[in-house]
Amino acid sequence: MSATNQLYLSLKRGILLASLVAAAPFVAIAYADAADASALRSHLAAKKAAIVALSSQEVAPTTLYGKVTAESRSGVRRLRIGETGQFQWISDSDRGYAGYNLGAGSWDSLVGTLSSAVADEYLVQAALKDIPLDSLDVVFTSVPQRKTETLAYPNNLGYTAYIQSPASDAKLEELRAAVHASSSAINLVTKAQDVTHATVHYTHSAATRDPALPPGLRDFITEEKIPAVKARSQPRAAGASAPAPQTLIAHTRVEPHTGLRYTRLGKDGYHTQLHDSATGLLGYGIAPTVEEHLIGVTGTCLTHIFEVQAATRNVLLDKIELRVTAELTPRFGKGVTTPSRYQKITYDVDVESPASESEIDGLRQAVEATCPLYNLVKDEQTVQGKVVRGPYPGKDA
Repeated sequence: MSATNQLYLSLKRGILLASLVAAAPFVAIAYADAADASALRSHLAAKKAAIVALSSQEVAPTTLYGKVTAESRSGVRRLRIGETGQFQWISDSDRGYAGYNLGAGSWDSLVGTLSSAVADEYLVQAALKDIPLDSLDVVFTSVPQRKTETLAYPNNLGYTAYIQSPASDAKLEELRAAVHASSSAINLVTKAQDVTHATVHYTHSAATRDPALPPGLRDFITEEKIPAVKARSQPRAAGASAPAPQTLIAHTRVEPHTGLRYTRLGKDGYHTQLHDSATGLLGYGIAPTVEEHLIGVTGTCLTHIFEVQAATRNVLLDKIELRVTAELTPRFGKGVTTPSRYQKITYDVDVESPASESEIDGLRQAVEATCPLYNLVKDEQTVQGKVVRGPYPGKDA
């Protein structure tokens, strides 16, 4: 079979897969037939051909876009990914923190995007180095720790890549090293990033809302978020030990025919993510790239902390809409000799509130001081990774 026919068949499978995902987003993307091994090898061969083609083209940095809206009475954070907002992701809290568990929280989403990003980089580096892979699963974990009295975030980052391959142990170790050297996502969290202060665009709203209007964001903050924040801030009883940190976990499975990555979040896999590759790297345009989703997740975290700090400081809010942008330097292209990296990360926030402008600026400062993912990106972490031969041994919920 020619490479063109192989690519055509992969495209047909991708279109079918897109239909399945649209119809049933929680269906696991996995094939159990014996052709999986050759399918993934064929995909890697096509991936390398795409990389070779890209390497002769003129390229420029890619601008990444995310827009997050705190949704009115629910306080749910809706993330629109892409310049036109063509992909959407819901971020929410559990009921204990005034949420409805409609979507994964920012911490779980971060671990999920890192898991998918690592899986993607294994595919790309295996294609570049002609290392055959027959299956690939990545399990990414984090044990959050408190950095200060008011700041905690996911750290102790690590993953296990489960790989079926005839390649030698030395080749798989070479592959692992190449992933850590090249991954823009790993670099984002292991190197301190130059992140700007959030620019707030403030609009003063009336102290008393029109009673004819339906309940809005200020009602969520006063009736739901303030009680939840107060409950979480109650001092522990004398002699009571601090609760043990909860391990965050995500499992990414690579679909062998298309390279799409399907990630289950949490031990129960209750929430899921789907990521595609960029168009020039055999992407189908049916899901966001992980690079754009990853930067968007930092925006959902900032938006949530605006809600938390507004409840903490008794600041009424009628609107929070945040835009995050970043540049991603080229991964491949004519004259490209360095790995792709994030740069120029910026945040703009539209805020409507009856509070004063000085109170809103104080709110912004409190948000930046306590936002987990904003500070995680500004700080340096370590990411430990290892390769285990064989199929993923666990079982998703």
